[in-house]
Amino acid sequence: MIGDDYFELRSRIGTDLLALAAALRESGGDSDSASILDNLLASLKEPFVFVVVGEVNVGKSTFLNALFGQDFSTTGVVPTTGKILFFRHGEEHHVVPVTPTLDEVYAPVDFLRDFHIVDTPGTNSVENEHQLITERFVPIADLVIFVFSAMNPWGASAWQFLEKVHREWMRHVIFVLQQSDLRSPEEIQVITDYMGQLTRQRFGRDFPLFAVSAKKAFLARNAGIERERLLQDSGFDALEAHISSIVRHNAARLNKLASTMRLARQILDDMRQRHVASMHQAKRKTLVLQELQTERELQVDRTLKKILPALDATERDYHESVMRVAGLASDALTTRKAFQRKGAEDDNAARPQSLDHRLFQELQHRTGDRWRQVSLVLEEDVHQFERFLFAQGRGILFPPDVVLPSHDYGEEESELRRRFGTHVDSSLRRFVIGLKLDEDIEPGLESARVTARWLPRLILPVIIGTALCGWMDDLVSAAIAFGAGLLLLAVVYLLTQIRLAKSRNTILDKLEESSATLREMLAKQVTEDVTHSFTKFLDTLNPAQASAAQLEHEQSTQVERLRQLSDSFDTLDQQIKVLTPTGGK
Repeated sequence: MIGDDYFELRSRIGTDLLALAAALRESGGDSDSASILDNLLASLKEPFVFVVVGEVNVGKSTFLNALFGQDFSTTGVVPTTGKILFFRHGEEHHVVPVTPTLDEVYAPVDFLRDFHIVDTPGTNSVENEHQLITERFVPIADLVIFVFSAMNPWGASAWQFLEKVHREWMRHVIFVLQQSDLRSPEEIQVITDYMGQLTRQRFGRDFPLFAVSAKKAFLARNAGIERERLLQDSGFDALEAHISSIVRHNAARLNKLASTMRLARQILDDMRQRHVASMHQAKRKTLVLQELQTERELQVDRTLKKILPALDATERDYHESVMRVAGLASDALTTRKAFQRKGAEDDNAARPQSLDHRLFQELQHRTGDRWRQVSLVLEEDVHQFERFLFAQGRGILFPPDVVLPSHDYGEEESELRRRFGTHVDSSLRRFVIGLKLDEDIEPGLESARVTARWLPRLILPVIIGTALCGWMDDLVSAAIAFGAGLLLLAVVYLLTQIRLAKSRNTILDKLEESSATLREMLAKQVTEDVTHSFTKFLDTLNPAQASAAQLEHEQSTQVERLRQLSDSFDTLDQQIKVLTPTGGK
């Protein structure tokens, strides 16, 4: 195909412009830049204009059929008229009269997408249209093809027409000696030599001259038989190479491509700068949010470290409370209660005080003020971080003119302090209930009572035994029997004391060993409350961080996309410079 290199280059430029336009739309670019790109894309599609001039019956239509590989005659493209025909691409064939001597012909022929053809009916029959052709079409033509017949290359009308072409536009002119197969090579050589001499005499310059056989070229393109030989004999190889060179190195077209690339480059550079700035801004926002996340975690740790002394003090208070509760446990496990008849407490309304309740009261009394102070420390730390968040996040997380909410640390308890105090009390209550001290009192007391019941039961047998020994024997035997009885009663009493002491010691051991459990429960609850108090900031930080990360990724992707497009622009610019005649010197 003629000018493949140029059209491939133009196609790649169009692809890059489409990619740039797509990137511009995706980034919400300005409408002016979008309009410029649309205009640049439209201008890229501007076809080359070839004007074909020659006398009647010199084979212009056959030449065009062979040049572009399209049979105009069989497709009905060429109307049988004496008018000037301006061929353009259309989805269906139709003719639009422009003037009495000019028709625009639209045809679904592929090469007309890239080439517009102006075909004249013959220089010897359009004398009156010379001005129209030379003034309207020749100035805009990328190539003017003068077709001469090898049988009569001296037709005066063609040479007269050439005289009317402005000298400035003659650089676009080439000569085609058609029907050269009807002459011998020697005759063709004589004719071409003479035509060259004639152009130098009349116009002071040589024109590219190609002797061709359109008939053989058309057969070579369509018949497929002896294609290489027919194409070589037709002389079209050299002609096509020359026309392709004209298309490829057309300075005006290449300058237009270069201008298109310069405008597109400006838009690309502006977009790239904006996206790079947005990417840096997104990175900065991501870093700030990461720092705020880290600061939040550090603040949680700092707050917990402030609260650790409260745990130590609570543990000390617990030991003091244990001593008070141990006294109550001793009161509940006295010898008197062991020997007291079961149910007598109910009768006398003297039931022992609940150890669980008393321990909980002791802990509340000793630690209540301390944990209220801790809740104030927690609230102040939360508000301090909130102020820090507002200060550092202004313009990133919040509008620049955002007003920091004020806080009142008056007597009225805030929701945070109330919740924290409730959770601490709940932990203490669960801890005390878990000890089950009251449940340990009754089993120990009952065990001592079982032993103590034997004491009254053994008194009568001891008295009877002593009396029998005295009656049956002497006083010594009675004394021995009485001593043995007293010893047995002492053993029973001692066993009762041992069981009471064991129960008291069991309760004391449980209280002492539970100290670590209390600290663990409080530490866990306090950690959860402190962490939860600062977790509310994640509702602001996490979405913002995710949004910033996504924006950074999108901007990085766009920057990389535009960088690749810029590299492609560089390659295309280099190719344009290589093809531009002044660039190749």
